[in-house]
Amino acid sequence: MPALPTARASNATFSPPTPPVAVFLGGTSGIGQGTAQAFARHTNGNAHIILAGRNCSAADAIFATFPNPTSPAAKHEFVQCDASLMRNVAATAADLRTRLTKINYLVLTCGALPNVWEVLRGIREPTAEGISDRLLAITYYARAKFALDLLPLLRAAREAGEDAHVLIVLAAGRGGPIDFEDMGLRKPYSLTTVRPTVVTYTDVMIESLASLAPEVTFTHICPGLVSTPLFRPWARPLANLLLTSIDDCGEYMLYALLDSGNGGAKRTGARGDDIGLDGYYGGEEVRERVWSHTMEVIGSALMTSSRLPEKEVAA
Repeated sequence: MPALPTARASNATFSPPTPPVAVFLGGTSGIGQGTAQAFARHTNGNAHIILAGRNCSAADAIFATFPNPTSPAAKHEFVQCDASLMRNVAATAADLRTRLTKINYLVLTCGALPNVWEVLRGIREPTAEGISDRLLAITYYARAKFALDLLPLLRAAREAGEDAHVLIVLAAGRGGPIDFEDMGLRKPYSLTTVRPTVVTYTDVMIESLASLAPEVTFTHICPGLVSTPLFRPWARPLANLLLTSIDDCGEYMLYALLDSGNGGAKRTGARGDDIGLDGYYGGEEVRERVWSHTMEVIGSALMTSSRLPEKEVAA
């Protein structure tokens, strides 16, 4: 478990021979923003950095903090994507596949686990595509779909002898058992089910992806407690004092991201340290059933979306 100066010093040694391509889904705020800014700092802006999200003005403000690149191949761009709809995720990935020749780093931070207040109140917002909860659509299904659809570009990076790493930020090590009778989490939420279930879904999702692209590295990481905009305004001063800042978290996430390894799936803690099987509730049956469920839900969502008027889906 490296100290912050150690992580920062390690990141400072990053010196790729050509500008890398990094895509951040959910990179316009919070942990995604901090990681993107750390990536830009340690490449001196000499990278093709794509922020995918809903807020173009937020992306522009983040780009303004990046160092001015010196490489003509460097590019910083925003791509519009409301990740609550699988239709949008598929379209964004398809657009990237037509324009890019590779992706070296894919960072998925969109969404969040439901907080205690949301669980206790039973707050849910179904999507127009039929997924039971908008937050679940963004935090799990969108991440799975985006990573799956971008595998060709990640493979291309490895074939060129370059890094290919997918970093999924959630809560590795905090999983729980799966209820096979409620794979879509349509039953009433409880504090002991929804959060651990989504964590385990993510654990086995990266294993399924790794089986499809063994040359690519997939990491599920727990960032720990971070002071992000998810905290209500009245709580932010205390959060800023007690929790990891977005900037410091970005350094730790970048440290984990640059540890691309030689392929496979791994789980790491808040400081980029390998946590092994701590809090792991996967296994072959869980992996197969969760992945089958994931593909079924995404396929159904896309089918539903294709039958809806464009205006209704956009809403």
